[in-house]
Amino acid sequence: MSTTNGTNGTNTTSVTAFDALVNSAIDIRDALNGNVQQLNLAIEYEAAKRRTAKELRASYEEAEAEFVAEVMPNLTGKNAESRKAELDAALVAARRDGPLAAKWVQMNAAAYDAEDAKVGLDTCAKTYHATEAAANLTAAILNAVAK
Repeated sequence: MSTTNGTNGTNTTSVTAFDALVNSAIDIRDALNGNVQQLNLAIEYEAAKRRTAKELRASYEEAEAEFVAEVMPNLTGKNAESRKAELDAALVAARRDGPLAAKWVQMNAAAYDAEDAKVGLDTCAKTYHATEAAANLTAAILNAVAK
């Protein structure tokens, strides 16, 4: 399929198709660059959220250990099983509206944020790999056309 323009008889169809392919390659390169930047940001964000979740979990666990140490001597159960049930009930109450409540909420919120950041990172990685595949395909097509 070749077309000539009316002024000088040159073939414009293949040049136009090649130009379109080059423009597509430029667009894909720009998208890949943007994806790299997004991926880098997602990596940093996920690492920060994971670090925060880890720190808040450690803080909660320290507070819980202190709480358990304070509560244990006051348990009145006759055997280990009943004392364990009392301790579990005391922990539930402390997490709900007691001295552990704020740290419990912060720890759980941070864990959810870290999970959301991981999902975001995975999404960015998949987008990057899809764009990378498109770039590789376009490069192969351009190489084939140029030969």
